[in-house]
Amino acid sequence: MNKLTDILFFVLVFLLQVIITDYLHLGPYVYLCLIPFLVLCIPLSRRPQAVLLAAFGMGLMLDLLSDGVAGLNAGAAVAAAASRRILYRTLVNRDRQDQTEVPVPAVVGLPKYLKYAAAVTAVYMVVYVLFDCISFRPAGFILLKIVASTAISTALGLLLVLSLQNRR
Repeated sequence: MNKLTDILFFVLVFLLQVIITDYLHLGPYVYLCLIPFLVLCIPLSRRPQAVLLAAFGMGLMLDLLSDGVAGLNAGAAVAAAASRRILYRTLVNRDRQDQTEVPVPAVVGLPKYLKYAAAVTAVYMVVYVLFDCISFRPAGFILLKIVASTAISTALGLLLVLSLQNRR
């Protein structure tokens, strides 16, 4: 039953992401995304190839179900998935004592989790924004969009994690 609830959780959060992408626009400076949060919810014990493939699939499905350019979310999700283990070891588990399957704020602590989630989201947003508008926008716009999108998406993901923390 645990696998069924995990699959249902991923499907519901993914559908929430599709709704956010299609109906919630906060202007040109903010892109709200929960895909980095879904990448963080994949257990650390999974093989890297499986995680990269799952991230690519989630990103591509989001690209196909929304009105975005095919490949933007997929490329950004793969970059976030590729960096999550390194960022976990660097920001959360420096002494490599923690054997957490899926890092959550209650286990690793809110400050460490916030740094970890923000770093993975930042990797996602840097790749997404650079692929989206590198040659068409000034550098100030790109930097502002990366920072604003990272901050708001991290806050939204953290809110979701804290609200579901005891229910998963």
